[in-house]
Amino acid sequence: MARSLRRFFISLLVVFNVVVIALMLLSGYSGYFSPEDYPLLSLSGLIFPLFLALDILMVLVWLFVRKRMMLLPIAGLLLAFPPVRTYVPINLNTPPPEGSFKVLSFNVFLWAGWEYKKTGSNPIVDYLVASDADIICLQEASPHEYDPRLIDEALNPLYPYRDSIMYRHDGDCLAIYSRFPILGSERISYSSKGNQSMASRLLIDGDTVLVVNNHLETVGFSMHEKKLFNQMVEGKKPKVKKRHFLSKLKIAQSKRAPQADAVARYIAEKGGEHVIVCGDFNDSPLSYAHHTIGRGLRDCFVASGTGFGYTFERYGMHVRIDNIFCSKTYDAYNCQVDRSVTASDHYPIYCWIKRRANP
Repeated sequence: MARSLRRFFISLLVVFNVVVIALMLLSGYSGYFSPEDYPLLSLSGLIFPLFLALDILMVLVWLFVRKRMMLLPIAGLLLAFPPVRTYVPINLNTPPPEGSFKVLSFNVFLWAGWEYKKTGSNPIVDYLVASDADIICLQEASPHEYDPRLIDEALNPLYPYRDSIMYRHDGDCLAIYSRFPILGSERISYSSKGNQSMASRLLIDGDTVLVVNNHLETVGFSMHEKKLFNQMVEGKKPKVKKRHFLSKLKIAQSKRAPQADAVARYIAEKGGEHVIVCGDFNDSPLSYAHHTIGRGLRDCFVASGTGFGYTFERYGMHVRIDNIFCSKTYDAYNCQVDRSVTASDHYPIYCWIKRRANP
């Protein structure tokens, strides 16, 4: 009887482990599926860490129950290695070599002007001045309630080349500050009520480089909804059903999909040999937007960063939604998310990039 119960228990564990592996693989590779055709599957990438943790737990369970069965969850981890590395890479910290240049991307949250408009000092501006970045790409860069003259006085002397695109008079603003000449900029055409992407051509050491700055469709949670979502994550019971949040997430992903397609198509048609892509994707590293825009490019954080690299950690949400990519004609070094500046609701992400001798 005891032997039969043990066999039954082990069979249940096998079934559970197989289901966990299947869900881990589906969520891990969910970025290959369009949210317009497979909305729930595309959203599953957000809970990939849960299935990954469960599979790792099963390695420990089998260690005490039946050691040879450890091969099952280990096989699952091997099959999921690409999304695991994308979600939480581990790299040695390699100092940037001579001749590399620093790229920084930052959603500056309208410069948090409502907090600093009276002080005359803004930690976001101070951070950018001290960053020593060669190229800065900003999202939500409209000064709003902050005096734009203070921004110009601080940044213009450091960056002789600047450009920006405003989405209508009161919409989103994308900006680029550069120590390299900007040959021209244009908006990448796609449908959105307020988000946009900007393509600029820079002259860097004799190369014409396409730099694409993105601010893809937001989820659109109101401040009240963000607080309710945080309560739900903390295990409380907010006065709103979970499917309300699920519905908004699905809608936002479906809007981002054609935006990502448009950006990827622009890069393929007009990118040329040297490309840098950055910005706020408003989606996870395993998302369709990340996979589509990054196709054929090098994710600088995956290539040279370490850890989860969360760039957004508010209202119960912890995810890396800000990215830097480069073409394979470049190597990336020491990509980091900088948590030292907290005035925005995003953290900046930066890395050093160097042209490869033999791409």
